[in-house]
Amino acid sequence: MRLASLVATGFRNLEGEVAFPRPLSLMVGENNSGKSNVIDALRILTVPRNGMRFSRWVTTDDFRHDAGGARETDEFKLTAKFVDLSDREIARMVTCLAPSLGERCAQLSLVAQLGPTERISVTHYGGDSLQPGVEQYARETIQHTYLHPLRDAGADLRPGRDNKLINLLTTLAPLDSEGRAEIERVAENANQLLYDTAAIKEARTEIQERLEQILGPLFAQKTDLRFSDPRFDRIVAALSALAGETEPLELAENGLGFNNLLYIATLLAAVDNSSSEEGLHLLLVEEPEAHLHPQLQDLLLRYLQDEADSQSQVVVTTHSPNFASGAGAERTTVMAREQSSRFPVSRSPALFGLDQKELDHLDRFLDVTKSSLLFARGVVLVEGIAEQLLLPRFAQLIGVDLMEHGIAVINVGGLSFRPFSSLFSRERVPQRCAIISDGDPPNREKELDGGEELLSATARKLKETEHETLRVFLAAKTFEWDLANAGNWTILVQSLSLIKPRVASRLSEAHGESDNGVRADALLEAVQDIKGRFAQALAQELRAEQDLIIPKYLRDAIQWVAGLSNEA
Repeated sequence: MRLASLVATGFRNLEGEVAFPRPLSLMVGENNSGKSNVIDALRILTVPRNGMRFSRWVTTDDFRHDAGGARETDEFKLTAKFVDLSDREIARMVTCLAPSLGERCAQLSLVAQLGPTERISVTHYGGDSLQPGVEQYARETIQHTYLHPLRDAGADLRPGRDNKLINLLTTLAPLDSEGRAEIERVAENANQLLYDTAAIKEARTEIQERLEQILGPLFAQKTDLRFSDPRFDRIVAALSALAGETEPLELAENGLGFNNLLYIATLLAAVDNSSSEEGLHLLLVEEPEAHLHPQLQDLLLRYLQDEADSQSQVVVTTHSPNFASGAGAERTTVMAREQSSRFPVSRSPALFGLDQKELDHLDRFLDVTKSSLLFARGVVLVEGIAEQLLLPRFAQLIGVDLMEHGIAVINVGGLSFRPFSSLFSRERVPQRCAIISDGDPPNREKELDGGEELLSATARKLKETEHETLRVFLAAKTFEWDLANAGNWTILVQSLSLIKPRVASRLSEAHGESDNGVRADALLEAVQDIKGRFAQALAQELRAEQDLIIPKYLRDAIQWVAGLSNEA
């Protein structure tokens, strides 16, 4: 069995369906895009594996409210859809079967209502029926384990009533087992040995004598010193988890990242030892990348991928580009905000209709740097390092801060725009995507007059991909040529002089009176093999020099992707 989707209505900022197309589903997106709300909804709908006291109960804050805190609804509904049920799971979940979804499908629903006195009533439904009556036996077929965002794993692993080792030891030594009895016998013997030591005896005597001196013989009470009763739950609650690179250390002496992994390993060990032969286990993990360097993030992701199988499904929220690139597009669910809507939308590339070859192509290109586009509010795709380095600075010069607008500039390293541009549309990832490329007219002797007849075949093909949320902005020739042709000769030659002073001097002398087109041709030839270094030099010059004319196609791209213009 597998969780296929969650449908929410009236629950916080969720409205609509969130898909989970693979056993491992990685939820990415900017802050406040609804990722944690999805996790909480699944916790409300399903049963916690480690006991009902770990349930996520419905609160008044779960009912949708506006930005000012005013409640907008007194009811919300959550529905989880499940597919690929086994014969045994069908037998267990007969009250939850949903023929409307297809064969071997089921669904669980919950409707929460808020009364006049803010009393909350919760009703569970199963299958296609709108009548309540889901058996607890059926609900318990789907259970979850929740790993909350870790800020201080040491605190979560301290001895006490909520010691996470309790669940693991309880499964390894169940009630009435010889293992549990052995633990209690060892603790009882240890307690007696400690009780009979000279220091403990002397401490008991000292306390009794001073109490009698304070209260006198009439009011004095009998005292004693004893260790905790040798009961299994108290013994396990007092255990401390240790970890260290060369030897186990107290967690306060260890690194936060390794403590987090110890915490995760402890919970997952309990899950593995309590797993049943039927039903679905949902592992809900929020931001597991906290305090982990990239290599450890990769190892943890690989482990979570291995955990996801026919009986276990893993749903992970993350802000880590390492996780996003490592999981692959087909395992990713993007939570995104449309500019025209207050509600986030959920989009899964695995459901975009891309064939396996296209998904594999996308995975190869979606490295750690490029996967930042999955977290952005807008994306600019560029051909090379020069545009990637300079575009944010150009945007600042025309009064647009790309970072403040949540816009990512992605260098695709050539003309392979399609693997990335195929992600964007109203029906897919709804953010604006601007492609900046070269016009590269085949006849270099002619000036591009704005007509597409002089575009290269590649540029024309790019223009054909345009739609409502994707625009293509083309240079007349190339990025460097257009900068020079716009009238920026002086600063461009100054920048070139930082790399090739003699070439810059020769250009300056040879083209002091030339027109902009001739200068642009000469500059392009001079920087042809050093475009990255030249861009760095120009960026350095721009820190002090503000007088730069931004070519129109770059200005248009920046303003459009920032939402300041609706025209290409």
